[in-house]
Amino acid sequence: MELKTYKSVGDLIKELDDEVNRIKTVLGEYLRRLDESRARVEKIKKAQEAIAKLTGGRGQMPVKPTTSQTIDLMGLKVIINVSPDEEAEVLEESVRTLQDKLNVLQRVRKALEPLSTLDEGGTAITAVMSDNIPTRLMLKVV
Repeated sequence: MELKTYKSVGDLIKELDDEVNRIKTVLGEYLRRLDESRARVEKIKKAQEAIAKLTGGRGQMPVKPTTSQTIDLMGLKVIINVSPDEEAEVLEESVRTLQDKLNVLQRVRKALEPLSTLDEGGTAITAVMSDNIPTRLMLKVV
């Protein structure tokens, strides 16, 4: 939690717009990486299927995929030799989380629009922020 003070509702809305734009940029990059990761996973599956057909299901992959290992460091999960499947899973989770955050920010921004009329009267705003999302506003007429 963090407290941020703004001179106007417009200043708060501008900061929210900046955060929305930043998240959209990051989300686009993550989606690109996710597509690449999914393509790698698909290539590996097709190669495995082709080898299985050639050998009648008895053959082994010429190169075994690396086995990953997950270590928990006081709540921080470290994946060593991450597989393409695990990488795609982590990227999918990140995309979902960012999309949820983007949706919340856009709803909050829309909810704040009626308050923009307070800018004319000199209202100071203190926002309680959680992960750059306002969760509570305190208005003070100055």
